[in-house]
Amino acid sequence: MKPEHITRDYIRSFFKLGKSERDIKILDFIMSHLKLKEFSHNRYICRAGENSSAMYFLEAGAINVRGKNNEILNELYPGGYFGEYAAITGAKRSADVQARGEVVVYQLNRDILLALTRGSSKIYSLFLQKAYDQSTDRYQKLLRVLNARRGMSAAHGRKSSFFSMFLNYYLVVLIYCVLMLVSISPIAEEMHPLWLCSPIIFLITYIILTKRALEAIVLSVLYISIMLAKINFIASFYNHIISAVVETSDIILLVVMMGSLTRLFSASGSINALKYTAEQKIKSSTGTLFAAFCSMVLIAIDEYLSVLINGACFTPLSDRKRIPREKSAMVMGMTPGALCIISPISLTGIYLAGMIAMSGGKSELFFSTIPFNFAAHLTILLMLLLIFEKAPLFSNLKKAVIRVKKGGELWPDGTDAGGDTENENRGRIANLVLPILVFAAASIIAGTLQAGSFSVNVLYGMFITLIFIFFLYCFQQYMTPEQYFKNIVFGIEGMLAPIVMFVVSKCFAAGVEEIGFSAWLNEVVQGIIGGQAWMLPAIIFGICTLMGALFDNPWAMYAIGIPIAIKLALTMDGNPGLYIGAVCAAGLTGNELALGDIFFIGPMLGINPIAYYRTKLPYVILINFLTFIVYATVGYYVTR
Repeated sequence: MKPEHITRDYIRSFFKLGKSERDIKILDFIMSHLKLKEFSHNRYICRAGENSSAMYFLEAGAINVRGKNNEILNELYPGGYFGEYAAITGAKRSADVQARGEVVVYQLNRDILLALTRGSSKIYSLFLQKAYDQSTDRYQKLLRVLNARRGMSAAHGRKSSFFSMFLNYYLVVLIYCVLMLVSISPIAEEMHPLWLCSPIIFLITYIILTKRALEAIVLSVLYISIMLAKINFIASFYNHIISAVVETSDIILLVVMMGSLTRLFSASGSINALKYTAEQKIKSSTGTLFAAFCSMVLIAIDEYLSVLINGACFTPLSDRKRIPREKSAMVMGMTPGALCIISPISLTGIYLAGMIAMSGGKSELFFSTIPFNFAAHLTILLMLLLIFEKAPLFSNLKKAVIRVKKGGELWPDGTDAGGDTENENRGRIANLVLPILVFAAASIIAGTLQAGSFSVNVLYGMFITLIFIFFLYCFQQYMTPEQYFKNIVFGIEGMLAPIVMFVVSKCFAAGVEEIGFSAWLNEVVQGIIGGQAWMLPAIIFGICTLMGALFDNPWAMYAIGIPIAIKLALTMDGNPGLYIGAVCAAGLTGNELALGDIFFIGPMLGINPIAYYRTKLPYVILINFLTFIVYATVGYYVTR
């Protein structure tokens, strides 16, 4: 039949070919390899889970793209196309494609597509650009999960019944009304300790019961506003918010740009080049996990995206090396958090530096916490020992190693053996390394010139890096200018939760200081501890670890712990880096003890979440125990 839609001009336009002699030869090559296929009504052209062997151009009829529950996700008509991304990457089909009426398609096999991409950088760039558009929905779903983990909503997104919602907010309003009637002015010199502690008690109780950290902090700020202003609490709340936004504007801008930078790295596909390099160069299981470790060091910007990217890159490779999923999941699940919490250019590092600055310290004080974050150092050391097979094997991990050695499955029961290979567009390692080098150099140069001595200006470095990436990616045709700015917007959207959490945390910290809680706590601690101040770092670590585990959200714990740690360090004439480092370490260990993360990280690493938690739990307990001992020991010798 003579094509009406998938004509020579259509194919020329689709592949963006010109009229040069070389492009005409490419066009002839494509046209000669198009295969006509016919499908009757309701027949499936592709099924979800099948291997991808071709892409299709729709010449006649219509098709429905159906999801997991047989719902129609999309409809295509003559002139449409589908299957190109899966065919290029070799991924399994992600949806069913069903004929509606008599359907005619032109099929272009995968080997032809790969030959085209290898032979023409322009066609290769074209398919990369199309991949960005197809990954938009997936990225937005990821953002919703990330926001949940960062405190924007309950960890598992369960719907609340009307009764539970009514009871929850009815009680909150009732507490507010009672507080408005009975509270006294916090300016009074003698204020009952119960009133001073009540905002903290309210916050801790609400988070434990609801697991909604952001909501809990906002309601706690309202609670403090009622204590301070009674009936005029709305004005007090408003002033707290405005003051927090103004005082943290630089950090807010930095977090916004951090989100854009992270999104651009992910969208460029450059990180996936590590996978292909590892496949070609690395032959051993130890080398595979060490390559994953090096990748996590290189992209220690956001722990959750690091888990996502490295899981997609290295889990299939570790499977080929017969590494138990429990072991690879531990390395790729626990390492990013430890790296990011001691990295000043990570999202966590920026958040912590901002919390320190708004709690009365200098943001540079974060650097002094890095040597004292013993939990992070112990975690990294343990992961390296595990990689090089020098760590002891406990419980589930030992069973997993024995299972695989005996020829059993690589994954535990209840695991989806497949992997999410949707985001495997291959880029270049240089497109990751060069921006990071520019970022480091620009930050140091700008900070040093501004301060007159060695310093770091991350905000300036981030701005220069985003400009550099625009020219680097767009001139190589890895993305169009339009897609570059679209990714910038997506990155900003992803940082909504950290920004809001940061602002309300600032409000809460300022509020408890204003009502006099910090001063009262310092007096109480001095009276109880007396001459045993060396115990404080270990005590801070233990209490904050428990709070982090109960909250299931370390950022909420930081809002309480960091201001208190700074005040105690000043009062007890202690080392601020040691005290704040204990809070930071507790955020890491508390988060590992909590259950919330496993339901997010487990699927990304291809392992049953409960099996993942049981495997890592003995090691997490060991890290907690050793960290507590180290803080007690260091506290003893530092305060002597």
